[in-house]
Amino acid sequence: MQRLLDSELELLVNSGVIYLPLLMDPEIEEETRCVLRSDKRVPSHDIAESQTITSQDGKNFIKTLSIQSLILNYKALCPYSYNLLRQECLGKFRLADEIDDIFLDDTLKQILFHLLQHFVKIRRGLKRSKANQEEILDLIAEKIDIPERYYKEALAFSNFEPLIRIHEKWVGQDEIFNPIPDGLLPARQLRDWLYQAMQVRILAEERARVEKAIQVRRQLSVMKPQHIAIFLSIADKHPVEIEGFGFTKMKADGEYLIYKHTGEYILKDYYGRSYLFPDCRVAVSNLYPPLRPFVVEKYKHPFLRGHQRGQEICLTGIEAPSKFTAESAIQTLEHGITALLYGYNPRRRNGYHSLDSTLEYVVTTTFEDYLV
Repeated sequence: MQRLLDSELELLVNSGVIYLPLLMDPEIEEETRCVLRSDKRVPSHDIAESQTITSQDGKNFIKTLSIQSLILNYKALCPYSYNLLRQECLGKFRLADEIDDIFLDDTLKQILFHLLQHFVKIRRGLKRSKANQEEILDLIAEKIDIPERYYKEALAFSNFEPLIRIHEKWVGQDEIFNPIPDGLLPARQLRDWLYQAMQVRILAEERARVEKAIQVRRQLSVMKPQHIAIFLSIADKHPVEIEGFGFTKMKADGEYLIYKHTGEYILKDYYGRSYLFPDCRVAVSNLYPPLRPFVVEKYKHPFLRGHQRGQEICLTGIEAPSKFTAESAIQTLEHGITALLYGYNPRRRNGYHSLDSTLEYVVTTTFEDYLV
């Protein structure tokens, strides 16, 4: 089917039915004459229903299938081509990745408008008053290098008039596409018309998603394009990091990795010697309660059992929050950072490891390379 639509053939469309050119040999020619004579005996109002073979401009054409049937069954007939069309159609209107959900994401709103301004100073001056949402987004737009393509997409995203026009076509209508006119036409012209009809049908199948998109985008009509670009960038898993605090959307649906850099810091051992620890990111995930802090990078510390990525930080006497909120995430991050920077007691040598060697510890992780 796809090869036919991409070919140089000339087709005939008659009353919503596709007719293909009939290749002739003596036997087919004789059979054609018989069919045409029998079709002439059919009442004129039934000809469109009954004609198997018809003539146009001296050429014979044979009846194949209706355009309506082709549209309804295109997904089964040409699954590969259909999937490409669907992705192209949904991508054109930024519907393919449930992009509108990012603007309704309560977790993201807590991160942006509560966590971020706890760790980052939004307003300058002596008083640290609470910033509003627009000020926070303005700061992100100023501090973060958002790829240029998201600013272009934000303008297209804000223009939802095409979606509205398509949606209006469905209201009170049984058919979702305009019929193609009868007559001879190149196969590729039929293909182009078919792709337009399929686009309308695909969006009709996604009607609930389109209605939701229109509703969301109406609400965002007063939003600055650069602010929309921030959300689109986050949806594509680009990280946001300002003044050591950051977050990024993960592959798992609805998961965010939220982190705070420790910066370099010094711990002392039993003998008063100093160890310079490198910066690391203490993080928390919103998706897997109870909330416990962990280090993102490969890292070693007396409060980490091993020397690999993603290790939970040893906390004693602290109950892990069972639910993600802005407050519980702030608390978890601060507990983790405090434990790394201030929790080690050189006299008690608390933790999984000791900074200095001792017979009471089985040596698994050493810190001599951090001595200063």
